[in-house]
Amino acid sequence: MILNPQNTYIALLLVQALHLLHHRLAKRHISFAEVISAVVLCAPPWLPLPAPLFVATHITLIVVQLVGSLWIKRLSPEW
Repeated sequence: MILNPQNTYIALLLVQALHLLHHRLAKRHISFAEVISAVVLCAPPWLPLPAPLFVATHITLIVVQLVGSLWIKRLSPEW
């Protein structure tokens, strides 16, 4: 997989969707990480910003969401 803004954008979109589904199934509240990811997803990858900025931001948020899914009971309050 080539790391470019378009591919990492799609990857973040998929991870975000699965992570939010996991929150719903685990009956846990979302945190600021999900809100920040949603805001970043509002910026399309074809904006005139440096590609490494997009890729680094997307990958960082993907990692944060994956760690959040692994430790969901520790990091998120119950409903």
